[in-house]
Amino acid sequence: MAEDERYMSGSTARHSNQGSSSNSQNSSSDNINKTATTTPSMTRQEPEESIGTRNAIDEERPKEFDRTIHDESEIEEPRDLSLHSSSSSADLTKRELPMARLLLTIAVLSLALFLAAVDQTITATATVRISEEFNSLSLAPWLANAYLLSSTALQPITGKLSDIFGRTQMLVTGIVVFAIGSLICALSNSIEVLLGGRGIAGAGAAVIIGLTLVIVSDIVPMRKRGPYMAVFSLVFSASSVVGPLLGGLFTDRVSWRWIFWLSEPIAGVVILATFILLRLPRQRQGPSIWAKLRRIDYAGIVLLVGGLMALLMGLTLPGTNRHWQSPEVIACMAVGIVVLIVFFIVEWRFAREPVVPLRLFKVRNVASMMSASFFMGACLFTPIYYIPMFYNVVENTSSTIAGIYLLPFVIGIMITSIGTGFLVMRLGIYRPFMWAGTALCTVGLGLLSLLNQDSSLATRICFLLIAGLGIGSFIQLSLIAGQAAVEPQDMASVTAVITFFRSVGSVFGMAIMQSVLSGNLRHRLHQVALGYNEQSWITTASMDNPSIIYNPNVPADLRADIITAYDESLHKVFLSIIPFGALMFLSTLPLKHIELAKRLHPAIAE
Repeated sequence: MAEDERYMSGSTARHSNQGSSSNSQNSSSDNINKTATTTPSMTRQEPEESIGTRNAIDEERPKEFDRTIHDESEIEEPRDLSLHSSSSSADLTKRELPMARLLLTIAVLSLALFLAAVDQTITATATVRISEEFNSLSLAPWLANAYLLSSTALQPITGKLSDIFGRTQMLVTGIVVFAIGSLICALSNSIEVLLGGRGIAGAGAAVIIGLTLVIVSDIVPMRKRGPYMAVFSLVFSASSVVGPLLGGLFTDRVSWRWIFWLSEPIAGVVILATFILLRLPRQRQGPSIWAKLRRIDYAGIVLLVGGLMALLMGLTLPGTNRHWQSPEVIACMAVGIVVLIVFFIVEWRFAREPVVPLRLFKVRNVASMMSASFFMGACLFTPIYYIPMFYNVVENTSSTIAGIYLLPFVIGIMITSIGTGFLVMRLGIYRPFMWAGTALCTVGLGLLSLLNQDSSLATRICFLLIAGLGIGSFIQLSLIAGQAAVEPQDMASVTAVITFFRSVGSVFGMAIMQSVLSGNLRHRLHQVALGYNEQSWITTASMDNPSIIYNPNVPADLRADIITAYDESLHKVFLSIIPFGALMFLSTLPLKHIELAKRLHPAIAE
């Protein structure tokens, strides 16, 4: 708040220098209209001067600091006033970046996002090889879960910390932490060390994923933001498919350790490019580092991270060798829920600068996007993980070919991500595209449940394309809808929170789907084993290593029965994801329309 008051004082001084005398202190409508009429050039030169007062400052600053509000007809483009560090938000929007530098900045941020996003799925095709080397197949699922858990739990904090320490500094820190975690994985000599490295890399990824979206909000006006968000949606979705392809390629041709070594040179390039290209304005007279450290809500961070880690561990354990009723699962979920309740109490009653501003939950658009993003996370990652499994086990294809068969899903996401981005920029509306997209996604997920080993290639491509078209239209629009509904000082927090709910949904959805698959597969394989007493061990082994069924010594009838068991179990998985798509669609219905071309700073709550 002190920085905001200094910014307002600076703004008042500029008005005085330009000839706005003490008459501007009388906030009458006549003076406002007069100013708007007689000083159009000032509106053009310093558009941030016409933003108007912010609701959070109105109640605290004296009347003499009231600023002139110009008529909306004088304003050509809305300005985004996202805070950089703790400095004045106006400093970020005095001028737009030149197009060449903007495109280079987007390229650097896209590379950073790719670095973090590809690591979510890169171990999918290397899991068996890694588990065999360390003789710990039971811990194999944690190669992905350790990364997702830490990245998901830390994402809500990234926006707040970047408001305090600055976007560039936090982004570089995140890349360094990610590189350290990847280096530990590449040099690991035990499964425990490897999982620890994955957790550290996930912490860095949380910062990278959160801040790439926030920085775009800082440097690109609201209405022009669609195409750039589309690029990030494209990078994020494409990396989810490239990950398994790269993992399988390096594992088969060189070593699984190279999937982690690959991150090191890319991280170095991104850090160097960030220092060269990403030159966001800094605070002129900012507080000391100790003053910044005192502003951090340490209690909130500890409670949030601890509660989420416990809850997410409870959600992921059933996907391994635990049941939902097991003491470990119940204990983790109970502890997580209790700690999160305490977190909300602390943030509501005691925190001076809460990690997650709870007032954001009162904003209709933000609440709607948090809910829809949660369900979308499950809808996005289920095809990415289980379509390749369908091709690997049921069709006996290689990991590389299975990834290629997933391309229609990604192409669909690319088409609508880019298309809706340009439509939003041109029309200034987003609700119709979001409603149509989420409805189409639900239909596409329903069609995926019809896939089986007898489906034609054209049918499979068509069904995956429809599902991808639906999801692609939502990914970037969710951020635009949430950001348009809040004050500039909350934009970073909104971006981080929406991204966080998407990640939580992906972990939750994967846990549910893995539980559905394991339960159905275990039951069906047990029935198959009853008919093959002497080869019953094959059915048991196929639970953890399905490739064993394609051994030439396995009887053809037994192989066919096991394939059918996998086919029917995967059918249950795709049936189970349909309600997530329907709930995603329903969550978008309460969205309020906000005119992106005219609304400069919508009210926080209705």
